[in-house]
Amino acid sequence: MTGSLQVKNNTYYAVLNFKDKTGKRKQKWISTGLEVRGNKRRAEQVLNELKAQYSTLEYIEPTRIYLCDFVKEWVELNKVNIQVTTYDGYIHMLNRHIYPYFKERCILLSKVKPIDIQRYHCTKLEEGLSPNTVIKHHAIIRSALQYGVKNSFIQTNVADLVDKPKRQRYHASFYNKDELNQLLTVAKGHPLEVPIVIASYYGLRRSEILGLRWSSIDFENKLLTVCHKIVRGKDASGNLICISQDKLKSETSHRQLPLSDTMITYFKELKKTAEHNKEIMGNSYNTTYEDFVCVNELGNLIQPDYITGTFPKLLEAHNLRKIRFHDLRHSCATLLLSLGYSLKDIQTWLGHSDFLITANTYTHSDFTNYIDMINSVDRLLG
Repeated sequence: MTGSLQVKNNTYYAVLNFKDKTGKRKQKWISTGLEVRGNKRRAEQVLNELKAQYSTLEYIEPTRIYLCDFVKEWVELNKVNIQVTTYDGYIHMLNRHIYPYFKERCILLSKVKPIDIQRYHCTKLEEGLSPNTVIKHHAIIRSALQYGVKNSFIQTNVADLVDKPKRQRYHASFYNKDELNQLLTVAKGHPLEVPIVIASYYGLRRSEILGLRWSSIDFENKLLTVCHKIVRGKDASGNLICISQDKLKSETSHRQLPLSDTMITYFKELKKTAEHNKEIMGNSYNTTYEDFVCVNELGNLIQPDYITGTFPKLLEAHNLRKIRFHDLRHSCATLLLSLGYSLKDIQTWLGHSDFLITANTYTHSDFTNYIDMINSVDRLLG
C-alpha cells in the first residue's frame, strides 16, 4: 500500500492506494480535517497512521449482495458453532422476521445505515414483539455484520451505532408447595407424571429430563447424574427428530444430585414398570430408548413438544393455575429458597453457570413470606 497527501478545498486529504483481488489499483480519499496552512507535519503524521491502519486490509469493493441474504448466509455458516436449539431459534427469527423485512426493502449490505436497523427495531416493537425478542434479532444482525467487517465486505458495523430496546426483566410464575403437591397428585398415572415429578423435585430443564438415563442413576451410591439432554433436530429429509447430546447448556450443567429414599423407591418402581412393558409388548416395544427414563408404554421417547403441548391441558382439566412446564424449575428453586437453602447451593443444584442468574431469575418469594415478615416487624415495633 502507498499513500500521499493531496489538497482539496484548502484541506489536506490522505490518498491511499489499494489493489483489489484482480490486481487493479484503487484509491481511497480520507479527509484529515486539517487546513493546509501550518499543518503539513501533522497531516503527514495522520497519513502514516492511516496507512498503518489500512495496511492489513484488502480493498473493499462495493458489493451487490443484499443484507437479508448476507444474514442468512452467516446463520448457515455459523451452524457448526452453535447448538441445534440455538440454530432452530435463529432460523425462526430469520425466516419469520429479519429476512422478509429487509428483502422487501432491498437494502444492500454495502448501503445499510444505522437508521435502517433502528427502523427495524421500531417496526417489530409496534408489531407486538417484546424488547427482549428484538434484542435477540439485533444480536443476529450485528453478528452477521461483524462477520462482514472481519472478511472485508464492509468497513464498519453500523449495528454498533443503533440504540437497542431496554431489556425487560422476566418475571416467571411458580407454584408454592401446596400447588406442587396438588399437581403431583393429579399427575399420577398421567403420561407426563415422570417429567413432572423430576421437574418438581430436581428442577431439571426439559431437555435434561428427557435425556435422563438409567445408566446415570446410581442406586447403590444414591446419586443421579445429569450429563445428557434431548433436543429437537432434523434428519437428512428435513423431518423433526430427537437428538441425544452429551453437551449440556454449560459446564456447570453437568452435575450430580442426591437420591432420597422416596426417589429411590420411585425410580425402582418406574424401572420395573418399564421392564414389564417391554416383556408384554414383545416385538412392538422400541428398544432404542430402553436406557432412557422418560418413555411411554411402547418404549418410545416422550417428545419435547408433547410435554409443552400437553402440560397446559392437564392443568386446565384439573382447574390448576396456568404456568409453563419450565416454571416447575422456578418452583423448585423457590421451594428450596423457602426451606432456607443458600443461593449458592441452589445455583449448583440447578446447574447455573452464573450466580446472578440464580439470584435474579430463578428465585421468587412466596407471598406468605411477606406476611411473616410484616408480622415479625409488628411484633418488634408494635
